[in-house]
Amino acid sequence: MKNLDIATLRGSLVVSCQAPDGSPLRDAGIIAALAEAAVMAGAVGVRINSAAHVAAVRDRVNVPIIGLEKVIDAGGAQWITPTVDDARALIDAGADIVALDATLRTRPGTSGPDVLIPAVRELGAAVMADIDSFASGKNAGELGAEIVGTTLSGYTSVPQNSDGAPDIDLIRALAELPTPVIAEGRIKSPDEVAEAFEAGAFAVVVGTSITEPMALTRRFLAATPALTKGSLA
Repeated sequence: MKNLDIATLRGSLVVSCQAPDGSPLRDAGIIAALAEAAVMAGAVGVRINSAAHVAAVRDRVNVPIIGLEKVIDAGGAQWITPTVDDARALIDAGADIVALDATLRTRPGTSGPDVLIPAVRELGAAVMADIDSFASGKNAGELGAEIVGTTLSGYTSVPQNSDGAPDIDLIRALAELPTPVIAEGRIKSPDEVAEAFEAGAFAVVVGTSITEPMALTRRFLAATPALTKGSLA
C-alpha cells in the first residue's frame, strides 16, 4: 500500500494478530486468517509480528499493516524491531508502518531511536514508535515518528502504570503533543476503548482480548470453582 495516509486510522480500531511462542496459532496461515476476519468485521488496520506473517497477511487484506519484529536479547529483554535490517524485511514483506522500540533504554549492540526512526523513514515506511513514557514519546515525535504508541507502558523499568490497566494518563499527556498517539496495551473491553478515545487517542490497538484465545480462556477459567479451589484437572 503506497502513499499511506495516516489519517485513515483516525478514530478507528486496529487489531493486533499475533500468537505467543508455543501457541498452535503461531502459523502464518492462521495469523492471516485472523487478520482477514478482523478486517471483515471492520478493523481499519492490523498489527503483525515477523516478516513471514506480514507477507501472509498482505496476501489476504488491503488495509494498512503495522509490522514489527520481536527480538529477545541475551539478557532476556524484549525489543521491537531493533535493527534497520529487521525493518527492511518487514517493508519488503508488505508492511506500511514499522513499529519499533523508541524507549530510552540502553541497548546492547543495537541503535537507538535517534538512528532507527530516520533510517526507517528513509526506507519509505511510516514509523510507529512504541514507547513507555511521556519522555520517550516526546523524543520519538521530535525524531520524526509519524505515530507514537503506548505499547510498552508497564513493560519496562519505567514505574508508571504496571497495574494491568491501560495507561490512560499517558495517552492523555501524549495527546497534547503534535504527534498522533495510538493507545495500545492491556485494553480489555469496549469501555476501555472509549476511555482511550476520550483521553485523546488517535486510534486504538487491541490484540489479546480479540485474537488470543489461550489468554481469554485463562481469564474465564479464573472464575471457575475448579480453578479457585486448586483442583482443575
